[in-house]
Amino acid sequence: MSAAHPAFAPLREHGLLGGAGVVGTLEYERPAYIYGHRLKDCSIGAFTYLNTAGNTSAYRCRLGRYVQVAESVIIGPPEHPLDGFSTHPFAFTRPKYMPNLYSLPDFARLAPDEQSGPSYVDTVPSDTHIGHEVYLCAGALIKRGVSIGDGAVIGAGSIVTRDVPAYAVAVGAPARVTRLRFAENLVERFLKLQWWRYDLAPFKNAVDFSQAEATLAFFEERAADGSLMLLQPDSYRVSVRAGAPAVERLAAPLYFPT
Repeated sequence: MSAAHPAFAPLREHGLLGGAGVVGTLEYERPAYIYGHRLKDCSIGAFTYLNTAGNTSAYRCRLGRYVQVAESVIIGPPEHPLDGFSTHPFAFTRPKYMPNLYSLPDFARLAPDEQSGPSYVDTVPSDTHIGHEVYLCAGALIKRGVSIGDGAVIGAGSIVTRDVPAYAVAVGAPARVTRLRFAENLVERFLKLQWWRYDLAPFKNAVDFSQAEATLAFFEERAADGSLMLLQPDSYRVSVRAGAPAVERLAAPLYFPT
């Protein structure tokens, strides 16, 4: 189903571009840009976007604010057990996880029923956490259950199998941290400020965002004098039913609710 499908056009009014690739539910802060990519039971913070090129997939993941996802990234992919009778889903899945397969009577006849008890899917690490202002470069794969710290960068084609610290640059397969984006003292200041908590728009003409340290100092001063206001975006839950989205407004932002 295309991201331009007319059933999903009204989501723009709720600050979401795209949505046709949503499976299950999506919780988000506005604005968010997901276009035609596949997101299954995910949540995303304000200003997060998925590049229109390629085909990104995200499963049971929580993305912070200002996350940038380049083309063809895979976040939290499902894993199959290697030590059971078979790696095929018939041996370990349940109807709630693969309803499309269970819609075929041949598969349902062989695969476990819902009342068969916990499955392998219930035993693996659950959510994958992507911090605020993280940049996931093209073709990266983030293993399920991994946490990526605020401000981190994951290099193109990297395979991330372990947690990545805040403001680290990690590259390779498997990914290894090669450096920090800034000197340690600056990283400490960025993490103390947590600028993504605030509404920066009123000050956009007062700073040069290309100058990291000067802009950081400016917003540290605004935080100290109380002129920085929290960003409190409207937030929504989208559930896809019969190919069409149902939208529910949430009572508070996903991040930093007052």
